[in-house]
Amino acid sequence: MSMRALTALPTALLVLAAVASCDTASHPSAASCSTPGVSADEVKVGFIYPDTGNTADVFRPVRAGLDARFGAINAAGGVNGRKLGYDWADDGGQPDTNQVASRDLIEQKKDFAIVEATASAAGGAPYLAANNIPVAGVSGESVWSTYRNMFTFVNYAQATSSATDVVTTFGQYALSQGGSRALVISDAARTGQLDGPAQKLRDSFASVGIPVSSATMDTAPTQGQLNEIIQKISADKVNILASVVTIDALAQLLVLVRQRNLPLKVILAGSQLPGAELLAQYGPALAGLTSYISPPVNPTSPGYRAYKDAMNRYSPELLDSGQALAQVGYVLGDMVVRGLQAAGPCPTRQGFISGLRAVRNYTVGGLITTTDFDRDFGRIPVCYPLTAVNAAGNGLTTIDPDFCGKRVSK
Repeated sequence: MSMRALTALPTALLVLAAVASCDTASHPSAASCSTPGVSADEVKVGFIYPDTGNTADVFRPVRAGLDARFGAINAAGGVNGRKLGYDWADDGGQPDTNQVASRDLIEQKKDFAIVEATASAAGGAPYLAANNIPVAGVSGESVWSTYRNMFTFVNYAQATSSATDVVTTFGQYALSQGGSRALVISDAARTGQLDGPAQKLRDSFASVGIPVSSATMDTAPTQGQLNEIIQKISADKVNILASVVTIDALAQLLVLVRQRNLPLKVILAGSQLPGAELLAQYGPALAGLTSYISPPVNPTSPGYRAYKDAMNRYSPELLDSGQALAQVGYVLGDMVVRGLQAAGPCPTRQGFISGLRAVRNYTVGGLITTTDFDRDFGRIPVCYPLTAVNAAGNGLTTIDPDFCGKRVSK
């Protein structure tokens, strides 16, 4: 299935949409190339995400953001005269299905590159690497630090590092807030190598001498799982709660935390901040919840203005365009644009990979934390933007746009 048709953007508004990524001017005709997925007037990529399964609702906004970025660049004439489109595949959040989807998009659909918004990219990663296929996506697995054909960006790179790469950042922040004992909660379905983000939190707390324990719960937690975690918080005198589960699951846990009056000093979330709907639903129960992957919004930045304009025009069905994962989809689309620009008028897959890997100071016009695709590859970031739900539970506040620790080894 291909991306839905995109309507044209009036000429007077094109400049704004182009600012975020230095879009190249449209060309009267594109070079004729033999690269798979590249025709005279179009570049087709594959998009893999869980349209079904437990994580479907989590990742679905990514598609809206991708549509918005491709819509804006297509209205501006595309890249080197070629419009961008995609074929999509549902991996259901399963590695085996991800592998099948990857092969189908490359071998049957003949797509140029892959965009992934899934927690199961490890399924198809070896195949895509062996065939030198460019991949842009959201990292949560060690494969993102293994294969140089795979690109993510700093805000979602906490799992893309070696086993010995540790930063003190999370531990130092917890200490600064009076925290003394930590509990790290991860997805029950993500264990072993898939538990990278949770392990980075545990390592960071341990690096500054904070005792840390672990717990798991499902994406849709049972009441029994929630009660067990509440009992553990109380019995272990935990005052630092760190989570890499979905924001919806964490919100359900925090409701119980407030009901039991458990004295948490720190709530760290390696997931998107709650959108307007969750804030309206849970309100003060979410107060103090602090994300370290969602940079503070600067509504005056060129990147944010371009993002909002594109979302309003090409993905109006997503009522809450402020959702972090919609912005992620927009950024992933922009990474495709930037890689194609770097690859030149007759793009090859290797040209895309080499060109994007050489990009420095990548911010999408101020929409994300600065990323250097070569320097940052395979390394956990030292600095993080800390953005929290305010005390009233009805909005967000910036704690620190760039809170930094130190890099240490185990």
